[in-house]
Amino acid sequence: MYEEITGVVTDPGSSLSPAAAKRRGVLLLNPEEPLEPQYRRYLEYYDRLLSLHASPLICPVYEMASEAVGALEGRVRIVNTRLGSAGLGAAAIRAAELIAGGLGEEAVMAELERLAGEGRFYLATHDLSKLEENRMLPPFAAPIGRALGFWALFTLEQGRFRSPRPIPGARVLETLTALLEKRYRQQRLRVRAVVGDLPPEVRERFKDVLASRLHMTSGSLAPMDPLARSRVGEHALAVFAYPV
Repeated sequence: MYEEITGVVTDPGSSLSPAAAKRRGVLLLNPEEPLEPQYRRYLEYYDRLLSLHASPLICPVYEMASEAVGALEGRVRIVNTRLGSAGLGAAAIRAAELIAGGLGEEAVMAELERLAGEGRFYLATHDLSKLEENRMLPPFAAPIGRALGFWALFTLEQGRFRSPRPIPGARVLETLTALLEKRYRQQRLRVRAVVGDLPPEVRERFKDVLASRLHMTSGSLAPMDPLARSRVGEHALAVFAYPV
């Protein structure tokens, strides 16, 4: 009996580099080129594709992919993960892992729903002017925040960023870790973090704090993708965790 071969596709909004995606068995699209020909090329090797993307409320690629599928709709399933950046990358890696393990498409979709529901995504950024430019902050908030040296902390829920809370720069890593620690307590977690243009010592400290305070079965730290940086600025970091 013939078994369909399903491929997992995502876009650079996942903060997966081409090398990292290849290692994980994930296919990458290039949103700067027409998407339909890219899907057709992948379908030369796969019977079906699961194309995973960030919430359309925070990234346009989901809508671009939906429009590009056209006659391929029966073989390409466009998925709104309701996640972004670190969360989208974690979802793509998990989907590829499950498919490689022999799970069917609907079982994979159920697991992606679980990630969106049980996982937590936090984003902290110091580039308040960029947030103001992209209308992610009210006009009066950026000047006040800059004067006080605050960062903006966002939570992503149901594919939408909630109103940010200000946090002092010295408390960013502690605050992010404490939120995850409080939410999950002793649960075993998979954690994926992405960072913008931050000093190496901050990246290392972020890894150390997460590893020492959370019960991680696996964790990774990667550069934040250019699309995310264009929206939230260079001085930013994000973390997504979900229970195993």
